[in-house]
Amino acid sequence: MEASDQLEKPFNHLKGMIFGIGSDGVINRSEFNEMKLWCQAHQGLCEIEPFGNFFSKIKSILDQGVLSAEEIFEMNQIIKKYQPTLSPDATEEAELHFFQGICYGILADGEINKYELDMLKSWLSNKVSLSKKEPFKGMLELVNKVMENNQVSDAEHLELKAYFEKVIAI
Repeated sequence: MEASDQLEKPFNHLKGMIFGIGSDGVINRSEFNEMKLWCQAHQGLCEIEPFGNFFSKIKSILDQGVLSAEEIFEMNQIIKKYQPTLSPDATEEAELHFFQGICYGILADGEINKYELDMLKSWLSNKVSLSKKEPFKGMLELVNKVMENNQVSDAEHLELKAYFEKVIAI
């Protein structure tokens, strides 16, 4: 496996996590902890550049102990800077890793709310070529069904959670 392939997956997972975590505008301790777990899981890749430099910038934000909208914005700026070298092509595989990150981010606080689903629906709807393929198609269909009444019931929450976990396991 090339170093670039080894780095693209964690980069896109983090990118998706940040999207998922920030999608409802509320960032809590569980979501912050999920970001810290990402850092712990990928610290071993720091010997490979430019991932090491990218990682140190993200970790320095998290080491401040606060994850607010400003920190999410700052992380997104860092991601934009490193996107051309760590994940230059918007391949289907890169989009799947981003999607998995979104699922991690949404599940991080244990809740799935309509704001998160609105952002997810918008993202999936804008991925026209992917929206015809699994698991993207199934997620879009499920989100559309859940959002028909503009709220997430307990049964729908369990169904969404199970589908998110299925996507993460791919």
